[in-house]
Amino acid sequence: MEEKVIIASGPVIVKGGKLLVNHDEKDDFYKLPGGTIRDGEGFEEACINATKRENNVSVKIIKALSPMILWENPQTGEKMKIILIHYLAELLNESEIKPIDPIKEVKWLDIQEIKNGEHKVGPNIKFLIEKGDIK
Repeated sequence: MEEKVIIASGPVIVKGGKLLVNHDEKDDFYKLPGGTIRDGEGFEEACINATKRENNVSVKIIKALSPMILWENPQTGEKMKIILIHYLAELLNESEIKPIDPIKEVKWLDIQEIKNGEHKVGPNIKFLIEKGDIK
């Protein structure tokens, strides 16, 4: 049986001590915008395109951040490889931000509250905070 591998790319957008996150019906935690890399896309291109598809916004990539590998689906526990590529980015059209299906909510979470465990967030957000990539 072939092992399932997912490669996803997304932005880390911080403004005023808050982190931009999405919530959908698939997972029970907040996660970074972004998504699976489609055929023919590079990591940066996928980050930009997925954010546009999910949140109706354009982003400018500033720099690459620490990548992460998950060895199982954090929601289902299914064994697989999920490779997460992260970029520090800035919003170019914040006033147009909105959730686009399947995203149900777009929210700014206070980073200190995330550190204090007040919000349920994806494992990569915790990882990026521990690495110092989200401050």
